[in-house]
Amino acid sequence: MRRAATIVAMWFLLQSWAAAQNRSVSLEAPLESTLGDPIDVILTVTGESSDEAAVPEQSFEPFEIVGKKLDVQSSPDGSGKTFTFELRLLCFEVGAHELGPIRVRITSADGELVTLESETWTIEVHSVLANEPDPQLMPPSDPIAVEQDDYRLLVALGALLVLALGILLGWLFMRWWNKRERPEPAPPPPPPPWETALAELRVHAEQRESAIAEGRTEQWVDAVSDSIRGYLGQRFGFHGLESTTDEIAERLAEADSLGIAPEEAVGFLGQCDLVKFAKASLADEASHALIEQALALVDRTRPKKPPTEGGPA
Repeated sequence: MRRAATIVAMWFLLQSWAAAQNRSVSLEAPLESTLGDPIDVILTVTGESSDEAAVPEQSFEPFEIVGKKLDVQSSPDGSGKTFTFELRLLCFEVGAHELGPIRVRITSADGELVTLESETWTIEVHSVLANEPDPQLMPPSDPIAVEQDDYRLLVALGALLVLALGILLGWLFMRWWNKRERPEPAPPPPPPPWETALAELRVHAEQRESAIAEGRTEQWVDAVSDSIRGYLGQRFGFHGLESTTDEIAERLAEADSLGIAPEEAVGFLGQCDLVKFAKASLADEASHALIEQALALVDRTRPKKPPTEGGPA
């Protein structure tokens, strides 16, 4: 049993040794430096193409690490990889100090963990005062009078002047704004001709009985006829009040989307002309039928609203 365990341990050691042979670490650093100056150290790690390298946390005393950069380059044939760590160190102790060995941790794709160490490097740290046998602080110098122009008062006056000028310009602008010529608001668009006609016809309907009772039948019929003529002219683009019934018949024959046969409108206007020019009588029931016919004519020739979605056509 012990022999088997020994063989397994030896096998792992051989594997680790064989893996370490394909990996290496080299260290480059300056031989001398000045106290407090940054020291740039190059740590180069070579490994296999699937390796990942890192510099773990470790002590660099008496040096302090203040920066670290990493550059990774693959070999031309893709079989290896080079990791270049740029370490920036500081040292605040004079003398010869050894840097390293610096530990590097390498991890392969199959989870193998290998730790390598670089060689040591000796760096001589000098002081800028090393050549002085007894360095002392310089004695205090005599005071020197320094004159400096003070523009604070001018700046304050300039700011007040700018503020006053801004207030004046604002007041002048508001005065001009309040006195400027303002365009008259655009008048509201006129109501559609069918709404105007229906409103006029409803007024005529309310005045029907009194007009017939007072003997103003011709004037009442003339007003109803003018409402229809004006509506047809505005609706289909001609001067209805200045057109004869025959002229209106011609224009309605050319109109699109009339909604009724042109003869119906012409027949209604002819009935009104008969009362006006032939002095025909008009009974109460006939006048009521006439105004109802006029309302129906406007309603049937007005534009139809499109059916709402899901509603009745």
